[in-house]
Amino acid sequence: MIYWLNGAYGVGKTTVAKALQPLLRNAHIFDPEMVGDGIRDNYPDRLFCETYEEYPIWLETNYKLLKDLYERYDGDIIAPMTLLQESSYTAIIGRLLDDNIPARYIYLDADEATLKHRMIDSGREKPDSWCVGHIPICLAVQVADTHAVHVPTVGRTPEQIAARIAAL
Repeated sequence: MIYWLNGAYGVGKTTVAKALQPLLRNAHIFDPEMVGDGIRDNYPDRLFCETYEEYPIWLETNYKLLKDLYERYDGDIIAPMTLLQESSYTAIIGRLLDDNIPARYIYLDADEATLKHRMIDSGREKPDSWCVGHIPICLAVQVADTHAVHVPTVGRTPEQIAARIAAL
């Protein structure tokens, strides 16, 4: 099974992925952000995109890597990464499902106060950071996303969230 953990920046996708890993069968955490870093670092500055989703090669590469991992790896795969565009769901998760690859698309729900607390109060982000500034966009996507299984995170520990996902 492939588990794609979506949610706002700072919601705890990577932390939940690490808590989920021991609850699944021989699970591997796949990091789409590393794919994006490699792509962005190799493009000239004039082709810079604000999010990895804006690079068509990022969408294609993640789809192909996840498909290859699924076909060659004997275990579950967890991919924690924010997707803001419906077309990204279609280009990655939708294509995997079309290929009969089992994938669970999970949205980790939170509210603005929780996200700010997790980012700013923890010292991970400054109040004027890019991630904090994109909270309203992420919350709009959270409400609009109809493909995902929505898992509430407010007032829950990463372990409780992971247990809920593992039980799906």
